[in-house]
Amino acid sequence: MTALASYSTGTASVSAGGTTVTGSGTIWSGTNVKPGDIFQIGNFQSVISDVTDTTHLVVPPWGGGNQSSVAYTIWQVSPQRFAGATAMATVNELVAAFRTSGFFIFVDIDETVPDPSLGDDGQYAFQPTTGKTWAKVAGVWNFLGIYKAFQLLGAWSGATAYVAGDVVTLSGSSYVCVQDHTNHTPPNTTYWQLLASKGDTGATGATGATGAAGTNGTNGTNGASYGGTSTTSLTIGVGSKAFTTQAGLAYQNGARVRASSAANTSNWMEGLATYSGTTLTITVDKTNGSGTLADWNLNIVGQPGAGDLSSANNLSDLASAAAARSNLGISTEIGKIEWWPTTALQAGRLKANGATVSRVSYPLLYGYLVRSGTVTFTNGSSNVGMAGHNLSPGDPIKLFTSGTLPTNFTAGTHGLPTVGANYFVKAVVDPNTVTLSATVGGAAIVAGSAGSGTHTWINAPFGDGDGSTTFGLPDLRGNFVRGWNDDASVDANRTIGDIQLDAMQGHVHSGVPSGSAAGTSGGSFTATTASSTGNTGSPASDGVNGTPRTAAETRPRNVSLMATIRYAA
Repeated sequence: MTALASYSTGTASVSAGGTTVTGSGTIWSGTNVKPGDIFQIGNFQSVISDVTDTTHLVVPPWGGGNQSSVAYTIWQVSPQRFAGATAMATVNELVAAFRTSGFFIFVDIDETVPDPSLGDDGQYAFQPTTGKTWAKVAGVWNFLGIYKAFQLLGAWSGATAYVAGDVVTLSGSSYVCVQDHTNHTPPNTTYWQLLASKGDTGATGATGATGAAGTNGTNGTNGASYGGTSTTSLTIGVGSKAFTTQAGLAYQNGARVRASSAANTSNWMEGLATYSGTTLTITVDKTNGSGTLADWNLNIVGQPGAGDLSSANNLSDLASAAAARSNLGISTEIGKIEWWPTTALQAGRLKANGATVSRVSYPLLYGYLVRSGTVTFTNGSSNVGMAGHNLSPGDPIKLFTSGTLPTNFTAGTHGLPTVGANYFVKAVVDPNTVTLSATVGGAAIVAGSAGSGTHTWINAPFGDGDGSTTFGLPDLRGNFVRGWNDDASVDANRTIGDIQLDAMQGHVHSGVPSGSAAGTSGGSFTATTASSTGNTGSPASDGVNGTPRTAAETRPRNVSLMATIRYAA
């Protein structure tokens, strides 16, 4: 049997003998309470004669004594709940509500616009699935926009397809999608509208009182760990290395991982890694040891500091060896002449024997010994343009051209400076201009024309080899070294690298002919008999300094050493 329906939300108050019941937290609407329903507190009941509003009822004089904010029950037994006329009145009220301004017509999920036959002016159409809303004006449905609750989707992702109303966060701010799309990064205003921006960090508040210690929680499950092993066969070296290892490890993309040999931990390679499934890929940038191995232990390692070096690499991993040498005051001194007491060559040296060697094999030495550039001539001028030449007076120059050199100049021949036409720097006008002469210290040559084509110059004191792949070295075999004159007027008209043969300063021998009377003054020897030749005889000991030594050259006492030229550090 079905129990009687009742309503008892909130509390009620009524005075003894009073006819007004006042509710608190009640909703005494025309549905929950009707005249004729029974109002009861405790064991006292009274018929409700009228419903004033949602918090006030009218009853006959109350006989249950004064009641204040007490529980109550309304038994829904009014005859109005069962009368056909009342039911019809309710239906009429509902129909009237349908016809009021502001009432909503619902649009089916499969429809793109409301049915034009439905609704009256002032009413609205709404599609719950999209949030689209229309208003009917002058018999036509007009689209108002999308009205639906925001969908909070968390951090923005380029892989998510967003629709209008979706809300994401990025860099501390939140944005709402205004147009359906995929992979357009906020704050692109075509697709996003700023909802809330990240505010400034507030001042630190006062430290609150320490709360009571909470009870110990249950132990959590063991998390993923680092480590792992791999039997993938890989060769130690830089670049991408993919290891097959265990699944469920704790490595995150971007972690720095070292793979070391279980048999010899000195063999290892490391770098930034990515991890997915059972594959750990390391972009190796540091190694130690060598070989192809398949017994790898994997471990997380720290990021090397700036300028980190490995002792096993013997400084080969310096970012700039040249800068390091400079900081330590160590010069490479490419081109330096060195003397050695054995014929065994030291590393980074070549014999200074006049040989022709490869430009590719010894690029630094070539760049030091051979200088070159383009030349420009001006008709009627002795000034020759050589941008950034870094030359000095007396430097030998050879000229070449793709066309025709100016009048008064002849193209040179590749090889030693003594081969073909040579010119010499007469004077340095400025860092980009010189004058040239045909001999060291000779007159400056005036160009008779500008010539045609592209002109080039080469300064190669010891030869430019074949002009394309080789160049010459100094030849110090059997020669003494003399300091370059450099305008000192001691050894004039010399160029770097030219060879000067042996010589004796011009002189005459003075003395007294044999048999002369004592005290005869000295002078140049004069023949005592008619003869076309004469000599002073062989050198003889003066009785103090020993027997004079003679040879095919004039020379000082010396020791023979091997001369080398440095081509590397």
